[in-house]
Amino acid sequence: MKHPRRRRSDPQRARRPRSLPHQYLYSAVGALIGLGSPVGAFLLRWRLADPLLVADWARAELDYNFVFYAYMGIGTALAFAAFGYALGLRSEQLKIGNRLLSARVDELHLKSVTDALSGAYTYGYLHEVLEIELQRALTSHAPLSLLIIDIDEFKRVNDGHGHLFGDRVIRETAETISAHVRSGDILGRYGGDEFVVVMPGADGATAMAIAERVRAGIAKNGYRTTVSIGAATFAGEGPASPSDLLHRADMNLYQAKRDGRNRVRDRCDSPLPEPRRHNSPRRPERP
Repeated sequence: MKHPRRRRSDPQRARRPRSLPHQYLYSAVGALIGLGSPVGAFLLRWRLADPLLVADWARAELDYNFVFYAYMGIGTALAFAAFGYALGLRSEQLKIGNRLLSARVDELHLKSVTDALSGAYTYGYLHEVLEIELQRALTSHAPLSLLIIDIDEFKRVNDGHGHLFGDRVIRETAETISAHVRSGDILGRYGGDEFVVVMPGADGATAMAIAERVRAGIAKNGYRTTVSIGAATFAGEGPASPSDLLHRADMNLYQAKRDGRNRVRDRCDSPLPEPRRHNSPRRPERP
Protein backbone atom coordinates (compact mmCIF):
# COMPACT_ATOMS: atom_id res chain seq x y z
CA MET A 1 0.00 0.00 0.00
CA LYS A 2 1.12 3.49 -0.65
CA HIS A 3 2.23 5.67 2.23
CA PRO A 4 -0.42 7.96 3.75
CA ARG A 5 -0.96 11.17 1.92
CA ARG A 6 0.92 14.13 3.29
CA ARG A 7 -0.64 17.51 3.32
CA ARG A 8 0.10 19.60 0.25
CA SER A 9 1.60 22.31 2.47
CA ASP A 10 4.10 19.87 3.99
CA PRO A 11 7.58 21.47 3.48
CA GLN A 12 9.18 18.02 3.42
CA ARG A 13 7.65 17.55 -0.05
CA ALA A 14 8.95 20.85 -1.41
CA ARG A 15 11.43 20.41 -4.23
CA ARG A 16 14.88 21.69 -3.35
CA PRO A 17 16.70 23.70 -6.02
CA ARG A 18 19.81 22.06 -7.36
CA SER A 19 23.05 23.79 -6.35
CA LEU A 20 26.66 23.60 -7.52
CA PRO A 21 28.66 20.98 -5.59
CA HIS A 22 30.66 22.58 -2.82
CA GLN A 23 34.03 21.35 -4.06
CA TYR A 24 33.62 23.28 -7.32
CA LEU A 25 32.05 26.31 -5.68
CA TYR A 26 34.72 26.62 -3.00
CA SER A 27 37.57 26.07 -5.46
CA ALA A 28 36.18 28.82 -7.72
CA VAL A 29 35.93 31.22 -4.79
CA GLY A 30 39.46 30.29 -3.71
CA ALA A 31 40.83 30.93 -7.21
CA LEU A 32 39.18 34.36 -7.31
CA ILE A 33 40.66 35.22 -3.93
CA GLY A 34 44.06 33.99 -5.09
CA LEU A 35 43.91 36.17 -8.21
CA GLY A 36 43.50 39.18 -5.96
CA SER A 37 46.88 38.69 -4.29
CA PRO A 38 48.91 40.46 -7.04
CA VAL A 39 46.57 43.42 -6.80
CA GLY A 40 47.12 43.58 -3.06
CA ALA A 41 50.88 43.35 -3.46
CA PHE A 42 50.88 46.07 -6.12
CA LEU A 43 48.85 48.44 -3.92
CA LEU A 44 51.09 47.72 -0.93
CA ARG A 45 54.24 48.52 -2.90
CA TRP A 46 52.63 51.68 -4.26
CA ARG A 47 51.75 52.75 -0.71
CA LEU A 48 55.29 52.18 0.50
CA ALA A 49 56.91 53.89 -2.51
CA ASP A 50 54.56 56.89 -2.43
CA PRO A 51 55.67 58.04 -5.95
CA LEU A 52 55.05 61.53 -7.30
CA LEU A 53 54.32 60.29 -10.81
CA VAL A 54 51.94 57.43 -10.20
CA ALA A 55 51.41 56.48 -13.86
CA ASP A 56 55.14 56.33 -14.61
CA TRP A 57 55.78 54.35 -11.42
CA ALA A 58 53.02 51.88 -12.20
CA ARG A 59 54.29 51.35 -15.75
CA ALA A 60 57.83 50.76 -14.54
CA GLU A 61 56.69 48.50 -11.73
CA LEU A 62 54.69 46.29 -14.06
CA ASP A 63 57.49 46.14 -16.62
CA TYR A 64 60.09 45.21 -14.02
CA ASN A 65 58.03 42.86 -11.80
CA PHE A 66 55.51 41.39 -14.26
CA VAL A 67 56.85 37.85 -13.84
CA PHE A 68 56.69 38.27 -10.06
CA TYR A 69 53.07 39.39 -10.14
CA ALA A 70 52.10 36.68 -12.62
CA TYR A 71 53.77 33.98 -10.55
CA MET A 72 52.10 35.28 -7.41
CA GLY A 73 48.66 35.40 -9.03
CA ILE A 74 48.83 31.97 -10.66
CA GLY A 75 50.48 30.26 -7.69
CA THR A 76 48.15 31.76 -5.12
CA ALA A 77 45.07 31.05 -7.26
CA LEU A 78 46.09 27.40 -7.66
CA ALA A 79 46.88 27.02 -3.96
CA PHE A 80 43.60 28.62 -2.87
CA ALA A 81 41.66 26.61 -5.46
CA ALA A 82 43.18 23.35 -4.16
CA PHE A 83 42.41 24.33 -0.58
CA GLY A 84 38.87 25.33 -1.55
CA TYR A 85 38.38 22.02 -3.38
CA ALA A 86 39.47 20.00 -0.35
CA LEU A 87 37.33 22.09 1.98
CA GLY A 88 34.35 21.92 -0.39
CA LEU A 89 34.71 18.16 -0.78
CA ARG A 90 34.46 17.76 2.96
CA SER A 91 31.52 20.15 3.10
CA GLU A 92 29.75 18.27 0.29
CA GLN A 93 30.22 14.99 2.15
CA LEU A 94 28.71 16.55 5.27
CA LYS A 95 25.81 17.95 3.23
CA ILE A 96 25.05 14.54 1.71
CA GLY A 97 25.34 12.93 5.13
CA ASN A 98 22.94 15.47 6.64
CA ARG A 99 20.50 14.93 3.77
CA LEU A 100 20.59 11.15 4.29
CA LEU A 101 20.18 11.64 8.03
CA SER A 102 17.23 13.97 7.46
CA ALA A 103 15.63 11.44 5.13
CA ARG A 104 16.15 8.72 7.74
CA VAL A 105 14.60 10.90 10.43
CA ASP A 106 11.62 11.58 8.15
CA GLU A 107 11.29 7.85 7.48
CA LEU A 108 11.39 7.01 11.19
CA HIS A 109 8.88 9.76 11.95
CA LEU A 110 6.55 8.44 9.27
CA LYS A 111 6.84 4.94 10.71
CA SER A 112 6.12 6.25 14.20
CA VAL A 113 2.87 7.90 13.11
CA THR A 114 1.80 5.19 10.65
CA ASP A 115 -0.14 2.03 11.41
CA ALA A 116 1.96 -0.91 10.20
CA LEU A 117 -0.97 -3.01 9.00
CA SER A 118 -3.16 -0.51 7.16
CA GLY A 119 -0.64 2.18 6.25
CA ALA A 120 -3.00 4.83 7.66
CA TYR A 121 -1.98 7.29 10.36
CA THR A 122 -2.15 6.20 13.99
CA TYR A 123 -4.85 7.37 16.36
CA GLY A 124 -2.47 9.55 18.38
CA TYR A 125 -1.21 11.42 15.34
CA LEU A 126 -4.71 11.67 13.91
CA HIS A 127 -5.98 13.25 17.12
CA GLU A 128 -3.21 15.87 16.94
CA VAL A 129 -4.14 16.61 13.32
CA LEU A 130 -7.80 16.90 14.28
CA GLU A 131 -6.97 19.43 16.99
CA ILE A 132 -4.90 21.50 14.57
CA GLU A 133 -7.54 21.40 11.81
CA LEU A 134 -10.31 22.25 14.26
CA GLN A 135 -8.38 25.29 15.49
CA ARG A 136 -7.76 26.30 11.89
CA ALA A 137 -11.46 25.96 11.13
CA LEU A 138 -12.31 28.15 14.11
CA THR A 139 -9.83 30.80 13.00
CA SER A 140 -10.88 30.87 9.35
CA HIS A 141 -14.59 30.12 9.97
CA ALA A 142 -14.33 27.24 7.50
CA PRO A 143 -16.19 23.93 7.81
CA LEU A 144 -14.52 20.75 8.97
CA SER A 145 -15.99 17.28 8.56
CA LEU A 146 -15.15 13.92 10.05
CA LEU A 147 -15.96 10.37 8.99
CA ILE A 148 -15.82 7.28 11.19
CA ILE A 149 -15.82 4.14 9.05
CA ASP A 150 -16.46 0.70 10.54
CA ILE A 151 -16.23 -2.63 8.73
CA ASP A 152 -19.54 -4.43 9.15
CA GLU A 153 -19.45 -7.74 11.02
CA PHE A 154 -15.69 -7.88 10.89
CA LYS A 155 -15.54 -10.41 13.71
CA ARG A 156 -17.55 -12.85 11.59
CA VAL A 157 -15.11 -12.32 8.69
CA ASN A 158 -12.14 -12.80 10.99
CA ASP A 159 -13.54 -15.93 12.62
CA GLY A 160 -14.80 -17.44 9.39
CA HIS A 161 -11.74 -16.86 7.18
CA GLY A 162 -8.85 -16.44 9.61
CA HIS A 163 -6.80 -13.53 10.86
CA LEU A 164 -4.62 -13.33 7.78
CA PHE A 165 -7.68 -12.78 5.63
CA GLY A 166 -8.95 -10.26 8.17
CA ASP A 167 -5.67 -8.35 7.96
CA ARG A 168 -5.96 -8.33 4.19
CA VAL A 169 -9.50 -6.95 4.44
CA ILE A 170 -8.24 -4.14 6.67
CA ARG A 171 -5.44 -3.28 4.23
CA GLU A 172 -7.76 -3.36 1.22
CA THR A 173 -10.33 -1.27 3.05
CA ALA A 174 -7.72 1.36 3.90
CA GLU A 175 -6.55 1.46 0.28
CA THR A 176 -10.11 1.81 -0.99
CA ILE A 177 -10.84 4.64 1.44
CA SER A 178 -7.63 6.41 0.47
CA ALA A 179 -8.52 6.09 -3.23
CA HIS A 180 -11.99 7.61 -2.80
CA VAL A 181 -11.33 10.57 -0.49
CA ARG A 182 -9.88 13.91 -1.53
CA SER A 183 -6.14 14.53 -1.79
CA GLY A 184 -6.15 16.87 1.22
CA ASP A 185 -8.09 14.53 3.52
CA ILE A 186 -6.25 12.69 6.30
CA LEU A 187 -6.91 8.99 6.86
CA GLY A 188 -6.16 7.29 10.16
CA ARG A 189 -6.89 4.01 11.84
CA TYR A 190 -9.16 4.58 14.80
CA GLY A 191 -8.56 1.11 16.22
CA GLY A 192 -9.46 -2.45 15.29
CA ASP A 193 -11.70 -2.34 12.24
CA GLU A 194 -12.45 1.38 12.39
CA PHE A 195 -11.00 4.26 10.38
CA VAL A 196 -11.33 8.02 10.66
CA VAL A 197 -11.08 10.56 7.85
CA VAL A 198 -10.48 14.21 8.72
CA MET A 199 -11.79 16.44 5.93
CA PRO A 200 -10.64 20.09 6.15
CA GLY A 201 -12.91 22.54 4.34
CA ALA A 202 -15.64 19.97 3.69
CA ASP A 203 -19.22 20.90 4.55
CA GLY A 204 -21.93 18.40 5.40
CA ALA A 205 -23.04 17.80 1.81
CA THR A 206 -19.46 17.22 0.63
CA ALA A 207 -18.78 14.85 3.50
CA MET A 208 -21.90 12.83 2.77
CA ALA A 209 -21.10 12.61 -0.94
CA ILE A 210 -17.55 11.39 -0.29
CA ALA A 211 -18.74 8.99 2.42
CA GLU A 212 -21.25 7.48 0.00
CA ARG A 213 -18.51 7.16 -2.60
CA VAL A 214 -16.32 5.33 -0.09
CA ARG A 215 -19.19 3.04 0.97
CA ALA A 216 -20.01 2.13 -2.63
CA GLY A 217 -16.34 1.55 -3.48
CA ILE A 218 -15.82 -0.84 -0.58
CA ALA A 219 -19.05 -2.71 -1.36
CA LYS A 220 -17.58 -3.49 -4.80
CA ASN A 221 -14.10 -4.52 -3.68
CA GLY A 222 -14.80 -8.25 -3.95
CA TYR A 223 -14.17 -9.17 -0.31
CA ARG A 224 -17.86 -9.57 0.56
CA THR A 225 -17.54 -6.84 3.19
CA THR A 226 -19.36 -3.57 3.64
CA VAL A 227 -18.85 -0.55 5.86
CA SER A 228 -21.07 1.71 7.90
CA ILE A 229 -20.09 5.36 8.06
CA GLY A 230 -20.96 8.10 10.50
CA ALA A 231 -20.35 11.70 9.40
CA ALA A 232 -20.15 14.83 11.53
CA THR A 233 -19.50 18.41 10.47
CA PHE A 234 -18.31 21.48 12.31
CA ALA A 235 -19.61 24.60 10.57
CA GLY A 236 -16.73 26.82 11.65
CA GLU A 237 -18.54 28.72 14.38
CA GLY A 238 -19.41 28.05 17.97
CA PRO A 239 -17.81 25.83 20.61
CA ALA A 240 -16.19 22.62 19.42
CA SER A 241 -13.64 20.06 20.50
CA PRO A 242 -12.12 16.97 18.88
CA SER A 243 -13.86 14.67 21.36
CA ASP A 244 -17.26 16.23 20.64
CA LEU A 245 -16.82 15.88 16.88
CA LEU A 246 -15.66 12.27 17.25
CA HIS A 247 -18.58 11.53 19.56
CA ARG A 248 -21.12 12.92 17.10
CA ALA A 249 -19.64 10.92 14.23
CA ASP A 250 -19.57 7.82 16.45
CA MET A 251 -23.26 8.19 17.29
CA ASN A 252 -24.13 8.68 13.62
CA LEU A 253 -22.15 5.52 12.88
CA TYR A 254 -24.21 3.73 15.53
CA GLN A 255 -27.34 4.95 13.76
CA ALA A 256 -26.06 3.53 10.47
CA LYS A 257 -25.54 0.19 12.20
CA ARG A 258 -29.05 0.24 13.63
CA ASP A 259 -30.52 1.04 10.21
CA GLY A 260 -29.14 -2.19 8.79
CA ARG A 261 -25.41 -1.56 8.14
CA ASN A 262 -23.86 -0.60 4.80
CA ARG A 263 -25.26 2.88 5.38
CA VAL A 264 -24.04 6.47 5.67
CA ARG A 265 -25.62 8.64 8.35
CA ASP A 266 -25.03 12.21 9.51
CA ARG A 267 -27.61 12.28 12.31
CA CYS A 268 -28.74 10.04 15.13
CA ASP A 269 -32.37 9.55 16.13
CA SER A 270 -31.67 8.42 19.68
CA PRO A 271 -30.24 10.58 22.50
CA LEU A 272 -26.47 10.74 22.57
CA PRO A 273 -24.98 8.55 25.34
CA GLU A 274 -21.65 9.13 26.98
CA PRO A 275 -18.69 9.33 24.57
CA ARG A 276 -17.01 6.01 23.86
CA ARG A 277 -13.36 5.84 24.82
CA HIS A 278 -10.83 5.07 22.13
CA ASN A 279 -10.58 1.33 21.41
CA SER A 280 -13.38 0.52 23.84
CA PRO A 281 -15.90 -2.11 22.71
CA ARG A 282 -18.63 -0.85 20.38
CA ARG A 283 -22.11 -0.70 21.78
CA PRO A 284 -24.34 -3.64 20.84
CA GLU A 285 -25.72 -3.44 17.32
CA ARG A 286 -29.20 -4.23 16.28
CA PRO A 287 -29.45 -7.30 14.09
